[in-house]
Amino acid sequence: MQRLLAFVFFSLMAALGEKSLSEACYAKARRFVSDGPVDVKYYLHTRENGGTPTVLTGNIPNVSDTHYRSDRPTKFIIHGFRSQGDLPWVLEMANALLQAEDLNVFAVDWREGAASVVGVTYIKAKNNCRTVGQIVGEFVTKLGQPPNMTHIIGHSLGAHAAGFAGMTAQSEANLTIARISGLDPAGPLFRGNPPADRLDRSDATFVDVIHTETFILGIKEPVGHVDFYPNEGWLQPGCFLSELSACSHSRAQDFFTESISSECQFLAYRCHSWDTFIRNQQLLCDDCSHIGLNGACSVMGYHSVNYRNYAGDSMYLMTKNADIPPHCRTGRARRDTETEQCVQSLDSDLRQEIRDYVDSIADMKEMGLQEDFCSMYSVMEAGVANITAPVTNCGPEDIPVILEYIADGKYDAVKGWAVDLCPRSGGDRAFTLKSASLVIGLQLILVVTLWG
Repeated sequence: MQRLLAFVFFSLMAALGEKSLSEACYAKARRFVSDGPVDVKYYLHTRENGGTPTVLTGNIPNVSDTHYRSDRPTKFIIHGFRSQGDLPWVLEMANALLQAEDLNVFAVDWREGAASVVGVTYIKAKNNCRTVGQIVGEFVTKLGQPPNMTHIIGHSLGAHAAGFAGMTAQSEANLTIARISGLDPAGPLFRGNPPADRLDRSDATFVDVIHTETFILGIKEPVGHVDFYPNEGWLQPGCFLSELSACSHSRAQDFFTESISSECQFLAYRCHSWDTFIRNQQLLCDDCSHIGLNGACSVMGYHSVNYRNYAGDSMYLMTKNADIPPHCRTGRARRDTETEQCVQSLDSDLRQEIRDYVDSIADMKEMGLQEDFCSMYSVMEAGVANITAPVTNCGPEDIPVILEYIADGKYDAVKGWAVDLCPRSGGDRAFTLKSASLVIGLQLILVVTLWG
């Protein structure tokens, strides 16, 4: 019950003042002026290094005395907020890339500008990431490789830095790099920004994006040539709201690294909405007829470049219901028997908690509180997912069946009211609370309380 109360409290709490809070944050960002240059260094990983990268200092280093070779493709990995270029996830990704191909892999380290030191707030780091992107773009230009040999991978703020690097290469050398992979691009102070002020599909020939925490830390809107939303793009399996989204935010790193060499493909489907996908309404999802993909239109991660789609499509998929790798799962949805096992494993306390939650939503409508009703309805399945999260054999795909089975006719009544009363209800279910409630409220807490 504590999880339920916390979820409902934050959902309703943040329903106030969306416009004023958002404008205040953007105004503060616009007023910030960088105190000086951002220091960048690079860890160069190659197969010749024997697992020990070469450390290159200076924003535009000399690579002549290193194992860098201009005749092989080059990858850049750019970390995000409160991170650095020699952390385990970066090393694991670099090693996976080198096992798959003979490459130059530069891990970009801008830790001092990314708030790994005292006194650097998120807002400063947000502005610094543009400078980092410009530096990396200039370095790409200096290397002088053909554009089809460069691929930049960025996480969180690093995803936007990758976009700024692509913009810099275009403006300074008329060079459009081959690919940018955005791993859960940062959301705070980037949502709603024009393309010039965030990662965008125009920044490279192919831009693929993995969204794993669109609620608070990541950006929800599609910004690439293809945008993947595993598990609806938030609250990844094994991650809980109490972790302030960091777990889900970093899961994009794990998905991408696993995808590099895994024999299991992260099959992704192009559907009208998550609801359409999760309810397995196959007639409403595209069958792209790619050989070996079982009707999927792409594969999330490293090999998505082999299934390019330039229509700006959103792709949906589910991963295994576990917080440890491997995360890739075969098949589109669980068998009916697996869902039945999930429902049967819910004890009486959890079932009552779900009923209470649906009743609380219905109460909002019956009291005439339409906006609150719509706000709570838009995150109803997410709320139930949070309630059932401790049950290991239940996943996001089971939530609609759980509601139908446990909430009795009240669930059907709530759905019917929502169709009549709530904008965009029932189809997109994209956390479109009129107030963007939880997004704005917890975003403000993160920016102001945690980030200085």
